[in-house]
Amino acid sequence: MTRGRRVDGVIFDWDGVLLDSLGAAFNVYNKIFERLGAERLTREEFLRLQSPNWYEFYAKVGLPPASWKKVDGEWLRLYQEERPSLHEDALGCLGSLREAGLRLALVSNGSRVRVERELTRFRIRFCFEVIVLGGKREELKPSPILLERALHLMDLEPWKAVYVGDSPADIQAARKALVPSIAIARGPIQADRLSEENPDHLFNGLRDFVDFLLVRADE
Repeated sequence: MTRGRRVDGVIFDWDGVLLDSLGAAFNVYNKIFERLGAERLTREEFLRLQSPNWYEFYAKVGLPPASWKKVDGEWLRLYQEERPSLHEDALGCLGSLREAGLRLALVSNGSRVRVERELTRFRIRFCFEVIVLGGKREELKPSPILLERALHLMDLEPWKAVYVGDSPADIQAARKALVPSIAIARGPIQADRLSEENPDHLFNGLRDFVDFLLVRADE
């Protein structure tokens, strides 16, 4: 994102960036840990260990691999009881970028059924030209495969887009796909984790990111 270089596309992560879902995920995981007889996490521990690649998260918290399939099923079932909302700056961000003529896409490790249901509930599916969700285990971020698939579907070169994420895995995937990375840190713990990954830019919220991007586009 250098001066004079036009960005044509903005690719978003879903959970944590547009959807305020980390609290819901925290609640669900601790319910599962209790049922497995494992120790509950504090919110601070969860924020330090959380990853959009839930298999990385399972390994970090010490869940035995033999239990991972069961945990997957329990998570999807229990998550349906949660009703996370969009971040308060999400709709304004999407509207401003669309009004400016930018092409928008969504790339998330989240399951298609779950994310599509949420997009329908918030009536924002139309905002995204391309939506790439879930996939095989080896395709999940920090692998660049899902991000590269979105770029291909958009017929967009990596340097003509940015990827907006909120986890180290998002920044790593963007780097591997040669896409400039935008880190959204909604608190000091996230800011510390994301700074360690050296994203191209780090912002405290989507409003700051949009202001930066649209001013940069006008220069």
